[in-house]
Amino acid sequence: MALYWKGIEIVPGMMLEVELYHHEAFDKTGKPVALRWKILSFDSRKSDEAYLDFSKGKKYPLKTVIKKKKLQSKLKNRQLLQLPTGNDFMVVQEYHDKKEVYKRCLSLDLLSTVREIRLAEQD
Repeated sequence: MALYWKGIEIVPGMMLEVELYHHEAFDKTGKPVALRWKILSFDSRKSDEAYLDFSKGKKYPLKTVIKKKKLQSKLKNRQLLQLPTGNDFMVVQEYHDKKEVYKRCLSLDLLSTVREIRLAEQD
């Protein structure tokens, strides 16, 4: 699956510099960080699925995560990613000022909050 945003084809494996209309992350001085996303995958969810274990490729309903201590532990250790509302989403590795911070699942609808996307130069 590929995604197009303003004429740019976005595919898994791409590293993108992203500028949002409203910044979400700031450095210690209060300035917005340089945001990068490495696109890991595109996927869709069923209505009862709430979490993704990206390393195993499994999705779990909220009930299952609440009942199983092993999944609760994974959630606490950020090994489970919360799925966004809507059907389609992408999994990204997020970087702040070129430092790897965490993986996120983002709704494809989120792209409406993106001001600019550029291909990131390899370091």
